[in-house]
Amino acid sequence: MGSSGSGRITDYPGTSKSGGDGGPDGPPEDRCAQAFQATLEDVGQSDYFKTHGALPSVKTQLEVVHAKRLVVRTATGESVGNLPTSYNYLAGCIKAGWSYVGLVLTTTSGPPEPTIIASFVPTR
Repeated sequence: MGSSGSGRITDYPGTSKSGGDGGPDGPPEDRCAQAFQATLEDVGQSDYFKTHGALPSVKTQLEVVHAKRLVVRTATGESVGNLPTSYNYLAGCIKAGWSYVGLVLTTTSGPPEPTIIASFVPTR
């Protein structure tokens, strides 16, 4: 299945989003330093699902890596899915030295397709 990002051009590097300036009472928010939760994409085509025929269990440790896309993989290096394009800004964060680790929160085998919801925290 394809990507189900927000469909906004601002999901891609080199474009800017309005807002996020922190307002009159504070500095700009550092999106790189924020924890997040995401529903992963392409779970059914992932290495993990192809190898095991199943989804990883709840509380499986995960990390985000930047390949052609932002890929989520297990500690053993098996991909479990991709982050939606709305998280593409994380590629710049990773390049700047941030890393993102997390856990599987929930899984469903479908229908229509397998899904994983995971939670991530930033580290430096």
